[in-house]
Amino acid sequence: MAKFSGEVTFKVTFKDLGVPVGFGMTNAIIFHECATQVGLNTPWSRVEKIYKKDKRFKVEIIDKKINF
Repeated sequence: MAKFSGEVTFKVTFKDLGVPVGFGMTNAIIFHECATQVGLNTPWSRVEKIYKKDKRFKVEIIDKKINF
């Protein structure tokens, strides 16, 4: 097995995401939803694809620096 180091930068754009406000958790909910969408865009994701919200989220890889 090879060992790698590096950094990958993702950009997640979202639209019409319903989030309750006033509980002090608004940012945490948004961050969680975005991070979940990044994981769902992998073919080996164990999270059920029913959670993938194609119409509201766009996930892009902006930059990648992989050291061999």
